[in-house]
Amino acid sequence: MDKWQQRAYEKKKAREKQLRRRLTIAGGVAVALVASVIFAVIPHEPSVSSTSGQVAAGAATTEQAGAVYYADGTGGSASENGAAAADVSDTASSDTSVAVATDSAAQPAAATATPVPTATPAPTATPVPTETPAPAVPDRSDFAVDPNNQNWNYDQTAEKTVYLTFDDGPSYLTPQVLDILDSYGIKATFFVTAQNPDYFGLIKEAYDRGNTIALHSYTHEYDQIYASVDAFFEDLDQIAAVVQEQIGYVPCFIRFPGGASNGVSRHYCEGIMTALSQEVQARGYQYWDWNAATGDGESVTTEESIANALSAESQTIVLLCHDGELKETTVEALPAIIEGFQERGYVFKPIDRTSTVVHHEIFN
Repeated sequence: MDKWQQRAYEKKKAREKQLRRRLTIAGGVAVALVASVIFAVIPHEPSVSSTSGQVAAGAATTEQAGAVYYADGTGGSASENGAAAADVSDTASSDTSVAVATDSAAQPAAATATPVPTATPAPTATPVPTETPAPAVPDRSDFAVDPNNQNWNYDQTAEKTVYLTFDDGPSYLTPQVLDILDSYGIKATFFVTAQNPDYFGLIKEAYDRGNTIALHSYTHEYDQIYASVDAFFEDLDQIAAVVQEQIGYVPCFIRFPGGASNGVSRHYCEGIMTALSQEVQARGYQYWDWNAATGDGESVTTEESIANALSAESQTIVLLCHDGELKETTVEALPAIIEGFQERGYVFKPIDRTSTVVHHEIFN
């Protein structure tokens, strides 16, 4: 081979080397471009590996950084295809392989299911407790004293009835009596006095619990109240004022101290009970005596009180009891008295305008 052939051969080899270099550069650019796209899509950092070392292939795009990284770690401008490209040996070019290592993160990410918001349950309404209705209280609007209302009942009741009546209270014993009555679900009638002013509030309490309030006496002193007709009504007006303050009206029901049959009044005013029995009714009141008694007006035992009360046999029984001072035996006897009458078929009622009026024979 002459020198011209040798030069032509060397030029050809040089052109082939230059072509291979350009192809290598172009391939590197393509790899970098693919890597940059993967980096942009997948939020992981891929690595570039070769047989000679590690190349940071995703640092920048060719347009942005203008650099291509080779397997030996060197780099340069993608436009530099002159002497620097020619200085790279064919062996380095032929042995170089650029591989983009991808892990599972390089694969398209599986679609993440959008969480479905859990429906918030509607708040559970707190149940409102139903109020227990208060026990029915009878209409007592017509219990007020009224001279024009003289419609009284003197006949026996159709059913066996006991009217429990308590004189001389209120006192420290009255709450116990009220509680016993409530425990049996029955009502009574209280003929009140003013002997214990500290307990006046119990008049209202007894009334509010559904019992009937009636008038007895302000002083309960026989020599004062039976001194004259005027003296009696002066005393009656005083206890009426006390009761009106407590329950809002003056009741029409009264009981004479000692009853209409008492003979003590004769010592103070002759014929006064006859006069009073007529006058109180003319003024709109009605008086109630009794046809059975526990005997607690005197000193009796609990057993005697029970026996006395249950000895009554009438269809309509108005039972005299006391809830004044020192009448503990009455409180003790009351449950047995109530149960004894109930076993015999009696019902219990408070006095009202329809109740059977019970009067004693008058002796003065």
